[in-house]
Amino acid sequence: MYSPISRGSLALKKYKIEIENAAERDMYDILSYITETLKEPALALRIYKSIKEQIGKLSTMPARSRIVDDHPYASIGVRRLWVENYVVFYVIDETVLTVHLIRVLYNRREWQSILGAGT
Repeated sequence: MYSPISRGSLALKKYKIEIENAAERDMYDILSYITETLKEPALALRIYKSIKEQIGKLSTMPARSRIVDDHPYASIGVRRLWVENYVVFYVIDETVLTVHLIRVLYNRREWQSILGAGT
């Protein structure tokens, strides 16, 4: 027999978002490149806002993105969130309900070597 679930039991855990220095620099570099090099400030702002919005959504659903398949990143739980032409790399720490943003990279960059240098 069907039994309705009370609303209280469906409450989502709220995760803290911590943005590592490298990820902060990445977002600044993305904004600067699109604004200054491509001369597209409106596009830069739209992409920046989109990235920030998707990062914000990780506070309630951090496991929505798959763990990367590549080793050693898979073994430490690195996840990849696609946002337009960019990829947000992050790790979930369930013990303290925290999402650690590691890097935000253009999707055509050699992310394995970049993460390897910074992790």
